[in-house]
Amino acid sequence: MKDLLKIEQATIDDIDFIIEAIIEADRCNTDRISYCNIFNLSLVEFEDILRNILIEDITGFEFCLSTFLIAKVDGRNAGACSSWLEAIDNLPSYLMKYGVLAQYLKDVNIEHSKKIAPLIKGFHIEREKLALQIESVYVHQNFRGLGISSKIIQEHFKQKKIQYPNLEKSQLIVTSENDSAIYVYKKLGFTSIKKFKVENDKILSILPSNCLVLMEKSLK
Repeated sequence: MKDLLKIEQATIDDIDFIIEAIIEADRCNTDRISYCNIFNLSLVEFEDILRNILIEDITGFEFCLSTFLIAKVDGRNAGACSSWLEAIDNLPSYLMKYGVLAQYLKDVNIEHSKKIAPLIKGFHIEREKLALQIESVYVHQNFRGLGISSKIIQEHFKQKKIQYPNLEKSQLIVTSENDSAIYVYKKLGFTSIKKFKVENDKILSILPSNCLVLMEKSLK
């Protein structure tokens, strides 16, 4: 395995796999893609939006091509993960993300999201400024059980500590039901800090879960 696995910076040739990673990480083993439901988009429409955003490569949030590392086994895409320093330019990633998305959404999509907003407002999680954010952790089903997600995340730690020697903390957000991911993150040294739960089952028609967990790890 060690000789076969390579972790590389994502390139434009990896965009289709990154789109797969973003969507599969978002749906989290359910049939619900939050962005499609919030903005009333088809899967194809959302994929097209993601492709355009990734090509732009705008830094500061999770839909940025250059924030992704790709794990390859025998040259085949096996896993992916994004990381960035939160609000390094003083703009929170959630504002950056929705500002960029708005450039590609129609008025009808934005109006639909406003109707959904009261239901999901309890899920807004403030990410800590300058903490390394881990997002869109994904391993293709053909390569699971090989420790690939841990290796990609550790490579993010390594690269970011070289780039930012004073980096102190990493954060990630995971659904409370994703036991396998939580197990991996705990083995990497993450601990659960806070749960965010929406006590309205209607949310499960929109999002893959009604409970999110914020986890943190010291990088000192």
